[in-house]
Amino acid sequence: MTSDRFEKLEAIAGKLPAIIELFKLEPKRLDNFVLRAGPLRADFSKQAISEHARDQLLHLAKDCQLEDWRKRFFDGEKINTTEDRAVLHPALRGVGGDKSVQKQVSDMRKKLRGFAEKIRKTGTFKSIVHIGIGGSDLGPRLVADGLAASTKNTLNLRFAENVDGASINDALSGLDPKSTLVIVVSKSFTTQETRMNAEAAREWLTKKLGKKAGANFIAVTANREGAEKFGVAADHIFDFWDWVGGRYSVWSAVGLSLQIAYGPDAFDAFLDGAAAMDTHFRDAPLDRNLPVMMALTGIWNRNVLGYSSVAVIPYARRLRKLSAFLQQLEMESNGKSKTRLGEDAGLTCPIIWGDEGTNGQHAFFQWLHQGTPGAPVDFVAVLKDHENRPEHHKALLANCFAQSEALMIGKSQMIVEEEMMAAGISKQDREILAPQKTFAGNRPSTTITLDELTPSALGHLIALYEHKVFVQGVIWGVNSFDQWGVQLGKVLATSILKELGGGKGDHDPSTEALIGLISPSA
Repeated sequence: MTSDRFEKLEAIAGKLPAIIELFKLEPKRLDNFVLRAGPLRADFSKQAISEHARDQLLHLAKDCQLEDWRKRFFDGEKINTTEDRAVLHPALRGVGGDKSVQKQVSDMRKKLRGFAEKIRKTGTFKSIVHIGIGGSDLGPRLVADGLAASTKNTLNLRFAENVDGASINDALSGLDPKSTLVIVVSKSFTTQETRMNAEAAREWLTKKLGKKAGANFIAVTANREGAEKFGVAADHIFDFWDWVGGRYSVWSAVGLSLQIAYGPDAFDAFLDGAAAMDTHFRDAPLDRNLPVMMALTGIWNRNVLGYSSVAVIPYARRLRKLSAFLQQLEMESNGKSKTRLGEDAGLTCPIIWGDEGTNGQHAFFQWLHQGTPGAPVDFVAVLKDHENRPEHHKALLANCFAQSEALMIGKSQMIVEEEMMAAGISKQDREILAPQKTFAGNRPSTTITLDELTPSALGHLIALYEHKVFVQGVIWGVNSFDQWGVQLGKVLATSILKELGGGKGDHDPSTEALIGLISPSA
């Protein structure tokens, strides 16, 4: 059914005029392609999609039973079929789940708030070192930056994620163990990078504090027994659950360091913003549903127009980790080649990449404008200046808006030649230079604006992308909530680590040669 629908959509795409022409042909284009949810406004009008194509995409969503899957998701059914688990991260924000789940979440939120308020009130700790990787790191890093726009950070918050020794060294550098709280975040409490950094931090604390080091050590995990075996005191362990995927976990106790650093009130506002987006996604009709429209636009660009990547460019330094966060959220969720039924899925998740604006303009925007084939862009901007630099902010927004326009309108060779002729450039030089100064245009983008970068707006934004991932997973027929592909490399790394210490293994010639570069004594 889905492949047939894509064929019909491809036929529509083949007859589409340029994006700029669609504004002339569709007088209500802005009304139909600009959607709002709370403090977020998303403008899809610069996408290469007509109103007719949008209607067909909505039919596709209905044919894939999106509304039924959405209900099952919020009802707490076990839609993570390969692991036989429910998917309940919205319940962490107070939306969905049964009474048992709601009580677990409520109790944990009270515990986290009480602990955070106690730490902030006593003033014992001046610094927090947050240790985690993947979903235990990217979400908290993004949110820490985002909260800083409008909320004062009362503690020095640092992060250690990589197994590279530089990561933990940089995090601990210059800190006083007596006034440093180490928070180790690992769902399984077996992740190699996190355990090695946790061991290094514990050793650092113990050298200074001795047996009292445990008072400065906290664990956040779904494996309480593993944390206790590691030596963490039972009352210093904060739980989260197997129905919370790592890349969806910042809303849980994984955000403890954020609550301590920025305060429980800011964190609650962050949760409330996400809950508002949950409600919008759950209740809004598909044609006015912001996550649905984002997802369908992505399906169109990937499966119909054939784009292999999406650039995410936040024109806000406080959101500079957004593209890195979305790489995990989207590519780990929907980077699948098989459907839930084990069949070939066809084209699924594109590559997600990007950097903050305006930095990217001086790096890869040349490729976006004139490279082959280019990529759709998500521009993300904050309308209110939070840095008390109004002229800087105007320039930032001007660049953001100009880039989306330039990608769409381009610059024809005829106009380039006319400009060169007016400048007195010879015909011979014009023939050589004009093609190089021509911009094809018609390159699609979406512009998402936040009224201001409040904790609530940040919650809205992250939940928007979460639900986009869910919708696309439904349409592609994949399980967006497992990540089996992550495991093989971890298993092989454990084996090779032993071999670097003098053990023996069986590998291909290239890997054997690489292992041979490191002596057992290194």
